Amino acid sequence: MERTAGILWHDQQQWRPLLVAFAISLMFHLLLFTAIDLGNRAGFWQFTPFGMLAKALGLDPGRLQMSKQLFQSPVSADLTTVSKAQEEEMPRLFVDVDPSQATDETPPNTAYYSPFNSLAANPDISRDTGTPKIDGAQDKVLKTKDTLRPVTQSQPLQPAQPPANQPEEESSTQETKQQVPPPVVAQPVKPVQPPQPPQAPGETLMARANPVMPKIDASNFFPTETGDSKQAHTRYRRVADALAARQINPYSALVGEKYKQDGGVRRYSISSSMDVRASPFGSYDARFIAAVQQCWYALLEEHRYSLDRMGKVVLEFRLTADGRITEMRVVESNVGEIFTTICELAVTKPAPYEKWPADLRKIVGTDYRDVRFTFYY
Repeated sequence: MERTAGILWHDQQQWRPLLVAFAISLMFHLLLFTAIDLGNRAGFWQFTPFGMLAKALGLDPGRLQMSKQLFQSPVSADLTTVSKAQEEEMPRLFVDVDPSQATDETPPNTAYYSPFNSLAANPDISRDTGTPKIDGAQDKVLKTKDTLRPVTQSQPLQPAQPPANQPEEESSTQETKQQVPPPVVAQPVKPVQPPQPPQAPGETLMARANPVMPKIDASNFFPTETGDSKQAHTRYRRVADALAARQINPYSALVGEKYKQDGGVRRYSISSSMDVRASPFGSYDARFIAAVQQCWYALLEEHRYSLDRMGKVVLEFRLTADGRITEMRVVESNVGEIFTTICELAVTKPAPYEKWPADLRKIVGTDYRDVRFTFYY
């Protein structure tokens, strides 16, 4: 027994110097690396003989590190820097801006974007809260003007009754083609229909959705000038001013009522407006939203939606550069499985959408965008 204890004590004495040496080495290296790091941060090592020699030979450590980063991946580094900077500055929430509220001045800081710039303004300038006062009827979708129905291109005329014979049909068709398309077309007397309830979220005044994304052509909203109309025609400096004078908003992507918001700003305007920044995504996203909404209304009409379910559906998906929808998922829904599926179909059914313009791909830096889309019933 005594012999065994002596062997154990002898082994412990052999290991003790090794442990002490390891601890001393570890502490020495920690102190050394700490001193080197502090010296680099304070710039002490720039004045050593080795540092002076490195600068004389053009081997500056800072330049070497910068050159190394550039030579590793110059394109990816540039795109990453640009995309991160633009991601921090770029507004993320789309707002439907009426052309009559468009301005040349860009608001400094805002979370909203659209095809146009607009500045916060309201009729009452007695208060200054930083947010304009908007007298609307709903508090879900940001809109500064009412849009009862989406503005679409001219549709074929629908006669009240079928023609009696073929010659009359041909003559009526020729007369229709010869007519100049005014903003309000006088139609023949249509059969009396039962009165429709007032427009509410979810109800549709549109036909079946067109799988092709609608393209906006402002020229279709103006009649052709002939004869005396040229003399009485008022010339506008911008297309937006002409459209506003005719109370036409071809860029309105959201159907609904004006937003309700309390507040006040010092900038005066007859109609309230918000701080919104023009974005390269504005025009594309407006057409994208219009296509989704058109398909959504058509699906609701097919399922005879009659305000029997109220709530919202929040979807997240990826919109690729070639117009495809991928990685669709439901973030929030309180309207049931059927109406949630209708929202998913409203996004996926019109796909593929338009391909991104080249400048959008440069701005994003990737071939996809992560989108959050909210439907309100």
